[in-house]
Amino acid sequence: MKKEETKRICVGSGDTTFRRDFEKMLSKLQGIISRQKVEEFGIELNTEVLQDLIAGGENTGKTVLERLNKDLLDDASLPIIRRQKEQMYNQLLQEFEQLKVAVRKSVKDFPYVLPEMYFIGDDGWIHAQEEAFALCDEQGKIYIDKPEQIEVYHQAIKAVDEINKLQEMAAKYYCSALGHRAVIGFEKDTARLYPGALIECHSNGIFVRMFERK
Repeated sequence: MKKEETKRICVGSGDTTFRRDFEKMLSKLQGIISRQKVEEFGIELNTEVLQDLIAGGENTGKTVLERLNKDLLDDASLPIIRRQKEQMYNQLLQEFEQLKVAVRKSVKDFPYVLPEMYFIGDDGWIHAQEEAFALCDEQGKIYIDKPEQIEVYHQAIKAVDEINKLQEMAAKYYCSALGHRAVIGFEKDTARLYPGALIECHSNGIFVRMFERK
């Protein structure tokens, strides 16, 4: 038997800063994964390298290590020069590890944006697909999926609709559904009528005379 899908309803938005924070992160990432910085490791910055670095940098790290090792093996310089070069390359590998850490820290707050959603644009800058921004917007939405929540939600929607209708009617006589000059309210968690305002909801009510017959 096919399992019935859980109903999921968006009931509003909470935190709305995800998109803005993501845009700030992209701007910060431009400085971390700059073309100049990546080229120091003998790598050309392109979309494939960018996505790999965001995913952890494993493939790019292997490429860098292989190139450095090959250069050392092919080096016929004096031993002292080779040792100096080896020290320099070790330093370079440490800097690459630092780069990976910096990238990981930058993107860690956006795990729902997959590495393949990032790309290098024609302008040479780091960009993200529109889907990434849509996912950021989605994070700020509030959903309910429990039957009890949905039951309360539907009842609340009915109540809001009726209160809005009541507000529209009461406003004609300078009263309101809730609040100042309200015709209904709550006392000890129980809704009740406020007769004082209710009896003034007519064309000759005190508030109509007060505001329209000055």
